[in-house]
Amino acid sequence: MLIDSSFAIDLLEGLPQARSLAEEIDRSGESLLLPAPTIFELWVGASESGESRSTIEHVEALVSAYPVADFRREDARAAGEIQAAMARTGRALGTVDAQLVGMCLARSETLLTADSRLLRLGHGLRVRAYRAR
Repeated sequence: MLIDSSFAIDLLEGLPQARSLAEEIDRSGESLLLPAPTIFELWVGASESGESRSTIEHVEALVSAYPVADFRREDARAAGEIQAAMARTGRALGTVDAQLVGMCLARSETLLTADSRLLRLGHGLRVRAYRAR
């Protein structure tokens, strides 16, 4: 299962619902993977706001805690195809969202997200809804 930024941020903030869900998924035997595009978004967020050393350490700890899913050639193709399909309907995705969707489609993975747009996307994307707030 691939982790979207919404879930990763809630883990960073220590929200009990996020920790509990991560533990539940771990107990089920399913793996949580941190996609490279999610890591990118975490670093953008931490860097843009001039976050404290503590926040940077938390991001580093989160990135170290989960296996990383690198963005591969197959992911790029699937992301490009879904982005083009969405653009034809006038509902283009942001680049990182298209990359995450492409990774899930190329790998037959589920996306763990609270992003309502991704939850309703369709196109064969498997999602696990997450809402902590």
